[in-house]
Amino acid sequence: MCLRPLFTKAAQQLHIAQPSLSMALDKLGKELGVALFLGEDAHRRSARLTEAGRLLLQDARTLLDQAEVTAAHMRQFSQRDWAEVRLAYTAALAERTVPALLHDFLTGRGKGCTIYSDEMPTDRIAAGLRDGRFDLGLGSVLPPEDALEQIPFAWQPLCLLTPPGDSAAYDSPAALNGAPLITFRQDYPMARLLAERFAAWGCTPHPVHYAYSEASIARLVAEGLGIAVVAETDGVFGCPVRRLRPAWLTGGRHLYLIRHRTRLVSTAARALQALVLERAEIR
Repeated sequence: MCLRPLFTKAAQQLHIAQPSLSMALDKLGKELGVALFLGEDAHRRSARLTEAGRLLLQDARTLLDQAEVTAAHMRQFSQRDWAEVRLAYTAALAERTVPALLHDFLTGRGKGCTIYSDEMPTDRIAAGLRDGRFDLGLGSVLPPEDALEQIPFAWQPLCLLTPPGDSAAYDSPAALNGAPLITFRQDYPMARLLAERFAAWGCTPHPVHYAYSEASIARLVAEGLGIAVVAETDGVFGCPVRRLRPAWLTGGRHLYLIRHRTRLVSTAARALQALVLERAEIR
């Protein structure tokens, strides 16, 4: 590739004469102790990059790309309200945990902060953290990925929900075989966890209804539409169902603080993260 047109364009963009640019490139090559061009000097029409010159060009492009990313981060951060937090959380935490957390935060170290919060499945929380819509997520486990960090902060054991008029003992997992099961949508992390547990218990319930959250499942069970195995979340307590913990029903799930590993967030968002981890039940 002939480099002369590139030198001309670069010199114009730098507002210097082309000979000055060529001299600067010659000086750079001497400082690095390598030849950057084959044959003629850089300002000649026949100049070609050496292998060292091609490697330097590749590295320089990488550095410039990273500089653009860093500049974008700085622009984004300078435009952010230092007292703003964008939080996303799952329905499992909506009844008590998040309201209590935000109350304590806003009446304490986060006094005067603005909170933008939203309730959604964990997979959507992850997408929002990746593209910068959220500062912090609270949800179920996600498949590992480099961009997101997951820190467990709570544990919820599994329980069996049955209608209030149901008097069955459910003293073995075989009692679930063919039972009408109200469970989670199949694209949710809890659906994957329960599939693993049913296989481990050696039972095969019969799904009759798929729902969004533990609270909605508990209400359907209360109406006598089936039974359910769920994590003991805020939405289960207080619902008029039987909540059983037979000896064979083992396992549960962690809830995680989810954050982006490299993206800058406001001071308030960091303070809220610290409060969540200070209260973590998992050490």
